[in-house]
Amino acid sequence: MKTTRALALLATTLLTTGLASATAPIGNAATTPPATALASGTSASGPSAPGTSALGTSLRLTVAHGETPSSGTPRTVTLECPPYGGTATTHPDPATACRLVDSVNGDLNRLDVDPGGVCTDLYDPYTVTASGTYRGRPLSFRHTYGNHCVLLRTAGAVFDF
Repeated sequence: MKTTRALALLATTLLTTGLASATAPIGNAATTPPATALASGTSASGPSAPGTSALGTSLRLTVAHGETPSSGTPRTVTLECPPYGGTATTHPDPATACRLVDSVNGDLNRLDVDPGGVCTDLYDPYTVTASGTYRGRPLSFRHTYGNHCVLLRTAGAVFDF
C-alpha cells in the first residue's frame, strides 16, 4: 500500500514538473520535451496572473480560532507554488506547504500528516479555509478542527502560521 502511494506521488510530481509525459514511454521521459498547454489567461511568455496556468497554484489560506472563518482575529497568508513561488507568497514555510498540497493532489480533505499523533479531547475549535487555484483548477476548502493540536496533526505546515 505504501509503495503504491509512493509511486503515485512520484508519478504526480514528475508529471506536474514536466519531467515526464503522460503519453511518452518511460524510456523517452528524459528526451521528450513536455507539451506546452496554454490555459485561459496565459500567453507563450507566461501566465497573466498567479494561479491561472494549468501548472500554477495560488491559494489564500486563513486560520481562525473558533467555529467560523471570521472568529476572533483570523490570520491570512498567500501560498504560491511552482512555477510561481515566491513573489506573493507570505506563508512562513511555502516549500513544505506546497509539497503537502501536492501530496494530496489539491484535495485538502485528504491531508493527514501525522495519522498516529495523539491530541487531547479538549474542544477549542480552529476553522481553516483555502481558496484559489490548484494546478489551474479552482479550489475551495473549509474545515473546523477540534483544537490546535488536531489542526497541526492533520494539516501540518499548510495551516501552520
